[in-house]
Amino acid sequence: DLAQLSGCAFCYLELKFGKEYVTMELTKSEQIRVGLRKSFQSGSSAKASTVCYGYRLTSSGKLIVYPTEAVIVFYIFEAFKLATAWEDFAALADLEIVSPTGKAAWSRETISKILANEKYVGDVILGKTQVVGGVQVKSFDAESQVCMKDHHPAIIPRELFDAVQKEKHKRSKSRTIVR
Repeated sequence: DLAQLSGCAFCYLELKFGKEYVTMELTKSEQIRVGLRKSFQSGSSAKASTVCYGYRLTSSGKLIVYPTEAVIVFYIFEAFKLATAWEDFAALADLEIVSPTGKAAWSRETISKILANEKYVGDVILGKTQVVGGVQVKSFDAESQVCMKDHHPAIIPRELFDAVQKEKHKRSKSRTIVR
């Protein structure tokens, strides 16, 4: 029981394998990891409702579309699909649309993160990152990730999202230098 784990610096987790019990000592960080993974798998993690540009949270903690920003998100996806160059997104600043970071200029990284974010099709993937040596890094372990399809209203149709992912991949391959 996770409630019993929270009160000690080192705790023990007993796992039953067949007829034998294996006892494992868990550090505080391992206890937190176990708790997070359990909340991911049960669908009860508050991380699923982390707000991103184009969304707001209701008082009950549900993600809802914020129309003023959703229009900008849709524009970014459509423009990128139509082969708009990164530099052409400067028009957002010309229209005095402030970026999610609060700056007048929209950086390539900000736009790239929006284009890669599955939340815009209504999905949530939990466990995309992990902490290694005190540094948060991208996790490539598919087994530790939990995908929640249609978790909240979509801003972008799945077909548009998929087309943009293909275009991003195509553009990244064309920039690769062959030696």
